[in-house]
Amino acid sequence: MKENKLSKDKIIVLDTDTIDDSKSSLYPYEPTLNDLDMSVEQFSVFEYLRQKDKGKIITQPDFQRNLVWKEKSKSKFIESILLNFPIPFIYLNEIIEKKGTTAESKYMIIDGLQRTSTLESFYKNKFVLSDLDAIPQYNGSKFDTLPEILKTKFEDKKLNIFILKPSTPMEVVYDLFNRINTGGTQLNRQEVRNCIYIGKSTKLLKELSEQEYFKKSISYGVSPIRMKDRELILRYIAFNYFDFKSKYDGNLSSFIENAMKEINMWEDEKIEKIKIDFRRVMEWSHKIWGDKNFRIPTDKTRGTINMAIFETICYSISKMTDDFLAKNKAILKKNYKKLIENNIYNDAVTRSTNSKTRVDDRFRLAEEILKENTND
Repeated sequence: MKENKLSKDKIIVLDTDTIDDSKSSLYPYEPTLNDLDMSVEQFSVFEYLRQKDKGKIITQPDFQRNLVWKEKSKSKFIESILLNFPIPFIYLNEIIEKKGTTAESKYMIIDGLQRTSTLESFYKNKFVLSDLDAIPQYNGSKFDTLPEILKTKFEDKKLNIFILKPSTPMEVVYDLFNRINTGGTQLNRQEVRNCIYIGKSTKLLKELSEQEYFKKSISYGVSPIRMKDRELILRYIAFNYFDFKSKYDGNLSSFIENAMKEINMWEDEKIEKIKIDFRRVMEWSHKIWGDKNFRIPTDKTRGTINMAIFETICYSISKMTDDFLAKNKAILKKNYKKLIENNIYNDAVTRSTNSKTRVDDRFRLAEEILKENTND
């Protein structure tokens, strides 16, 4: 049942994954006149793997592509190391983690996961070399069974590392991810955010997206495969907790990315309040609208999940008390139909949805129309 829904229902993807067409460039500055904020470092394989074991170099399980290298590809890569052939750069993103009054840098692997995994697994004797052409005498060898001279050569091999600094604008990071992506599938913006802003925000979005009450509220209508479910949740949290009426300027990506940065610095108690609020809103919306939740129905179908409707309905519900919702459940159900039939609201959730005017219109109308004829 759930699988069928996922295969049939698609979320309405609006403007979040695109840069404002009114800009001449996706970069927030003149890229030909400014250098990318990036340093170039060299680590030996030994030092690189030591830093990874210490937790300084990290991977994001939710972001990283599947480990698709076969044993032959792994062996060829190790052979290149032993032959001292040049290998591609590894890209890391520097992340500043605050711990009380101190700050610590960690480094997320942007590009180079499979190379890193291969180096690590070979060094820990987790696979044997095979299909070697240049040094076939070492087929069947693990790291520990190599001659000492080759072990040393492996450990001393210099890796060229590009380190992307935290000050790099998101637009540049997004562009860089897609240019260096060697995995074959271009990342969407939420997948990039999930890597760049790793911390409390990514943990929160993952946890909320996996809750059954959330999946039920959207009738399993948003696939988690490309993190659209997490983007849906992020948009609600950003608009509900970050004063969009004064701070939103029409750049949706910047607005929700700033929200992720802020959440990473929140106290756990504040994050727990978000979890409680989110569950309450999801359960009440489903009680009222059921499988028609957050959709604009067509003549033949119930419609698809619409992100802009989701954020406005959830925002409105969060401002209502449990008593009010229980007392006005039937009226709210009718008022939703009036809301989505309102021309201005419909326009604001289907066209140029990121503009400041459309955002203000849809939130204002959702609050006003849903409360029409209700009892306090």
